[in-house]
Amino acid sequence: MRPTGRQKAALALAAVVAAACAVPAFGKPQPPGPFAPPPTGTLTICNTSGARPVTGSFSYTLTALASAGGTQVLTVAVGACTSQIFYPQGVAVTVTETVPAGDVVASIALAGGASTVASSSLTAGSATVTIGSGQSTLTFQTNGPLARCVVPNVVGLTLTGATTSLRKHSCRVGTVHRVYSKAVRAGRAISESPRRGTVLAHNAPVALVLSRGPKP
Repeated sequence: MRPTGRQKAALALAAVVAAACAVPAFGKPQPPGPFAPPPTGTLTICNTSGARPVTGSFSYTLTALASAGGTQVLTVAVGACTSQIFYPQGVAVTVTETVPAGDVVASIALAGGASTVASSSLTAGSATVTIGSGQSTLTFQTNGPLARCVVPNVVGLTLTGATTSLRKHSCRVGTVHRVYSKAVRAGRAISESPRRGTVLAHNAPVALVLSRGPKP
């Protein structure tokens, strides 16, 4: 039996509704479907650890035009990635990592697809990506805090020995004074400042007083 005119209209309306449902909601992960979407590209955000290991999860803010998904915040565990996020081709998406105090973003890299990095800043933990065709992955590599300087005991060491010891403890040699001393051999450290055990920022200077030996 052939469909009536009313049935034909209903079938046509159903086809329009199905096509509308196939359009991706920009700025959100989408499962694969049987319908061809409008010109879009996808962006996946990955979170990796650097040479100084980090753990847990990091927060990422993705900002685009309101018509392309607006602003959203995603939480990504270290070593994991988000699902593919659909965006219209040509739109600019700024991705910013919320960097915990003491941590630093070591690198930001984009791979795959035809998207490009318009600008990036490791200090700000941010990159702006211009969306192209295909599937692109934006990877943030984050380093943990720098080791703090814990002042070692270098009294009695030579300048070379004191320098080596300070470096091992994430400190460095600061101002060096030389004074005459009958008690300490020439070239050896008489004192240090701050004193041993003091906790300072990474690569903080430690002042030394070295012996010049007995006064002539």
